Amino acid sequence: MVDVMQPYNELTQISELYTRPTEEITELVEKTRVALALLDYAVGKLPSSNILLDNIALQEAKSSSKIENIVTTNDELYSGLALQEVRGAVKEVVDYKEALFTGFQELRRKGLLALSDIEIINKVVNKKEPGVRHNMAEFAETLTRIANIKEDSTNEVLYTPPHGKELLFKLLVDMLEFIYDDERYNLHPLIKIALAHYQFESIHPFYDGNGRTGRILNILFLCQKEYLRQPVLYASAYIIKNKDEYYRLLRETHQHEDYNKVIAYMLSSFYNTAQETLQKVEAIDSLYKHYVSQEFLGKLPGNKTVMEQVVTLAFEKVYLRISDLVDAGIHRQTASAHLHNLVESGLLTVETVKREKLFKNMELLKLFGGKNNEDKH
Repeated sequence: MVDVMQPYNELTQISELYTRPTEEITELVEKTRVALALLDYAVGKLPSSNILLDNIALQEAKSSSKIENIVTTNDELYSGLALQEVRGAVKEVVDYKEALFTGFQELRRKGLLALSDIEIINKVVNKKEPGVRHNMAEFAETLTRIANIKEDSTNEVLYTPPHGKELLFKLLVDMLEFIYDDERYNLHPLIKIALAHYQFESIHPFYDGNGRTGRILNILFLCQKEYLRQPVLYASAYIIKNKDEYYRLLRETHQHEDYNKVIAYMLSSFYNTAQETLQKVEAIDSLYKHYVSQEFLGKLPGNKTVMEQVVTLAFEKVYLRISDLVDAGIHRQTASAHLHNLVESGLLTVETVKREKLFKNMELLKLFGGKNNEDKH
């Protein structure tokens, strides 16, 4: 029986876990593989990956931060970015996106992530002391614990992870070897990624930002195993919807070491998220193609090539200022005229915020749940 108040230094190395996939998991693995392949194909067909990458990453960052009780709305997020007022909850979201892209760049450069890369990813979202924890089990007042913040704002301690820096390094290196060495550990890669998420959260190696770092690693491991060419899996929203089950399964797995349930949960998160993200990708693609079509642009005055550039920027940034178009090489008067034409056509709305006109792509924002969506699941 695991005492949730005591450091779980007996955590089994992931390379020593024995799990025999059930028929249900084998079927779920195949469903998930197909769903990821369909998503990857759809993303590859987009005329501009920037339209998707920044926005999906920001939505993932917003949802992942919400799990940590950091809440912001889409309007606060995009207004803050447009007006360059990145602070508070908006900064937390932007930091998550930066950490995700930092990890992805390193993955593309080297083909895998080293432990030092994971420390760099965590440093961006860690508001406490960076680096692997060095607190010791015998000092109770310094223990790191995993707790669920309940609706009444009280903390329910779920688990106390292993303590001792040498042990944490050993467990992390073992986890990475398990992920990368397919000859020695020949489980299906999707099952490996699911188990690695459980193991990383169980190790809880940092003082802060472990949950966000672990969710970033899910996406990056899917890219490393070539299920996705771009980090577009929008998985944190699934955990928000099923947060109680997530914590329950982590706790039960620590107690009983039955890994199939947590594997099934993580595979379900990948499968359901891939399907939902595919719908968003197809909707974004359809919406963008409509607004850059000759049928639409032909009804508007001005140079069609410049107008298409303006529409593309409106999809990449969501909230635009005239100065954004000027920075892209468009004359200020021309930029203003094109933006107001897009307001009249129904793509954009305009609002004055702090003496600055913000042109908002509400049609795109609707696909992410609306102006003030806060993932109210």
